Amino acid sequence: MFVDQRGLPLTTASEQAVIVFDSTIDSYLALKRDTGLLLKSALQADPDMVMAHCLKGYFFKLMAAGPLEARAAETQAKAETLATDSTAREQAHVAALGHWCNDNHAAACAVWDSILAEHPLDVLAMRLSHHAHFYAGDGPTMRAVVEGALPDWGPAIPGYGFVLGMRSFACEESGDYRTAEVVGREAVKHNPDDPWAIHAVAHVMEMEDRRCEGAAWITSHEDHWLPANNFRFHLWWHRALIHLEVGDLDEVLRLYDENLWDPTSDEYLDLCNDAAILLRLEMLGVDVGGRWAPLAGKVRERTEEHILTFIDAHFAIILSAVGEMDAVEYLIKTMKAKGGYVREHVGVPLLNAILDYQHAGYERAAAMLNQVRDEIVLIGGSHAQRDLFEWMLIDSLIKSGNLNRAKSFLFERTLARPENAASWQRYGEVLAGLGDSIGAAAAEEKVTQLTTT
Repeated sequence: MFVDQRGLPLTTASEQAVIVFDSTIDSYLALKRDTGLLLKSALQADPDMVMAHCLKGYFFKLMAAGPLEARAAETQAKAETLATDSTAREQAHVAALGHWCNDNHAAACAVWDSILAEHPLDVLAMRLSHHAHFYAGDGPTMRAVVEGALPDWGPAIPGYGFVLGMRSFACEESGDYRTAEVVGREAVKHNPDDPWAIHAVAHVMEMEDRRCEGAAWITSHEDHWLPANNFRFHLWWHRALIHLEVGDLDEVLRLYDENLWDPTSDEYLDLCNDAAILLRLEMLGVDVGGRWAPLAGKVRERTEEHILTFIDAHFAIILSAVGEMDAVEYLIKTMKAKGGYVREHVGVPLLNAILDYQHAGYERAAAMLNQVRDEIVLIGGSHAQRDLFEWMLIDSLIKSGNLNRAKSFLFERTLARPENAASWQRYGEVLAGLGDSIGAAAAEEKVTQLTTT
């Protein structure tokens, strides 16, 4: 029996395995590219280390890819056979992985949260809980879990900066932007190489329309997030979103082609990033050419996975963008068969809305998007990511001729985010369509002011 760098017992026969396991956790938290190689080294040092096998299963699940689901289950079974003489905490981790493999996210979360209640320095349980509550759309619980463990942490404890980064993002997703920014900046100061904390502060600036600050923040920390794994593309996504919102659409396309698009990646987050940018561009009238086709090639065979409804929605966007409506209908059919409240009551109408939108059935699309508007948070993702569906709702209302309803939504957006040029641009277009030339001119003047400062 050994202990990790935070004093938590680890069942293993090898001190070297503990050292490498600690490095693996650090690499995972920092979103580095050597995480898998480090875990392989830990298993080479001790092929029977239960937490190394459990972590391997966790990594398979975090990839959210159909072909890895069976491997995650096999790894969990192996970990279970090794856990007999391990600690209660380690056995709990194996149980959580089992729940996750059985698609019982709530039960897995409950186990991780109970581990933290007994062992608040278990940063792995914290990060997994953070991830799971995020994809349940539960920002307040994300925050509560991290802050509940925080009294036991301090600057001298390894990983403290990562904990601050998680707290920052949880505060942002809970709508507490002031605390999120203060804590996020502290996290980056404590640990500059934490892309998650850098990204948390970028989210605050996105939500507050502080576009110049957001671009400067992301750029100034580029040397620290460029070495990250595929998560670096998500930081490029944030930068592209800033340019999109100020109307610099040529720059968005350049960033997409040169920095965001990775022809070798099948990572779900990369696919979602790409789809979200291309659809936003199309809604602003940009012809994105043949950029949808290679995306469709990556998701065409993944219509039965249904790992996260958030992912399924983006797969539907990609497939419908290239006219593969049968594939989207099959995606919806298999989603229904998979079952579960979020899939059936939010996912199915959302995907039907996407299908109708691409079929030019804008009135039906608007109705279904409005139907799920209050519950769409349940599919997970961030406020910034889910805003894509709000834009789709507004675009559907405009294209179906329901300009008064679109006006209401856009007025709401300009009140909430008065520095957002894209919202003012569309608001002015709607006002012009309604014959309000004075209001349209004022909106146009606002756009000019925002895009030239």
